[in-house]
Amino acid sequence: MIQRGGRGGPHILLETSTYTLREFGLFTKGAAMAGGNRIRAKGVLVLLPVLILLVVGPFVVLDHIELGKTQSIGSSTRVTKKYKSSSTLRTTTTTPQTTTSTTLVQEPGGGVQLFLNRQVVAYYGLPGNPTLGVLGTTGASAAWTALNVVAQSYVTAGVKILPAFELITYVAQAGPGPDGTYSKRIPDSVIQHYLSVVQQNNGLLILDIQPGRGSFLKDAKSLAPYLSQPDVALALDPEWEVSSTQVPGKVIGHTTGEEINTVSKWLQGLTLQNHLPQKLLLVHQFKQSMVVDKWATEPRSGLAIVFNMDGFGSWRMKVKAYQLLESYTDFGLGFKLFYHQDQPLGSPQQVMALAPQPNVIEYQ
Repeated sequence: MIQRGGRGGPHILLETSTYTLREFGLFTKGAAMAGGNRIRAKGVLVLLPVLILLVVGPFVVLDHIELGKTQSIGSSTRVTKKYKSSSTLRTTTTTPQTTTSTTLVQEPGGGVQLFLNRQVVAYYGLPGNPTLGVLGTTGASAAWTALNVVAQSYVTAGVKILPAFELITYVAQAGPGPDGTYSKRIPDSVIQHYLSVVQQNNGLLILDIQPGRGSFLKDAKSLAPYLSQPDVALALDPEWEVSSTQVPGKVIGHTTGEEINTVSKWLQGLTLQNHLPQKLLLVHQFKQSMVVDKWATEPRSGLAIVFNMDGFGSWRMKVKAYQLLESYTDFGLGFKLFYHQDQPLGSPQQVMALAPQPNVIEYQ
C-alpha cells in the first residue's frame, strides 16, 4: 500500500503490487492492471504512473513513431483565467511570435482569451508507450482523428472546443541516466512531428514535464523554442518531482506555490516578449500535498493557470476529488478521464454537469 506518511511523505509497502494512496486526507485512486500485477484501492483513487514506473521500469527510447510532414500554424486564440475570489474572468491580450511586430497573434481557433466560451479537450500520453496514455496507442494523425470524434461530443451551444495533445516531453525514469536527473527528454523530431499535426489542424500542443530530480524551470527553458509559439502550452507534473535522495515512482513527489511562481514568471516573460496570446500553464494534482503552500501561487497576466485533477477510480470518487481540488484553488480546473482505469468511464454529459465545469478535459 502507498499510505500518507508524516513530513517524509508517502511510503510504499510492497504487498503483491497492491497500492493505496490518500487523497486530500479523504480518499485515494481506483483499481488498475499494469504488466500483470494487480493494483487495488477499495473505493479510492490510485496513482497510475507510480505503477508504471515500478512495473514497467525505465523509459525505453521511442522506436516506432509515426512521422509526417510539417504543417502551418493555426490562426487565433483566446485566453482567460478563473478566480474563485472574483465573479469575473481576468483576461490578457498579447501579440505575435518571435518578432518585434505589434500585430496581434490569436489563439488557435480565434480570439485572445483561451477559456472565453471555450474548453480544451485533450489526448494525453507518450508516443510508442501505450501504458502511458492514448498517444502511445497509435500515430499522431490517427490520434488526432479519434480526438476530434471525442471533442465533438463536448460541443454545446455557445461553447467552442479546442482539441489538444498533451505530450509527455520529459519522462520520469527508474534510473538516474547520464545527467543523474531520473528524467529523459524525448527527441525534438518527435515534438516537432506532433506540433506539425496540431498546427495543421489548428489545435493546441501541451508539453508535459516530469522532472525527476531535475528542475521544472530548467526543463521549461529548454522548451522555449516551442513555447515561443502561440499554439504550444506547458504542463507541470509534481508527482514526478523528487528530492536528491528520492527515486520517481517510489514516492509521490511535490512542488510548491513558489516554484510554480518561478516557472510562471519566466513563462509570462516569454509570452510577453514574443507578443503571444494568453498561454496555458497546466499543473497536475491529485493530492493536496503535491502542491505545498498552494495558496502562494500567483496569477499572471498573459497566462491561464489550471490545476488538473488526474486521479482515476469510480465516478463518485473522481467527482469528490474534483470538488476537493476546487476548494483549494482560485484558478481554472481540469478533469482527466482514464479509458482503462476509470470504472466506469464518465460520459461527456457527466463531465459537463460538473460544477464548476472544467476548463480542460483530458483522456489518458
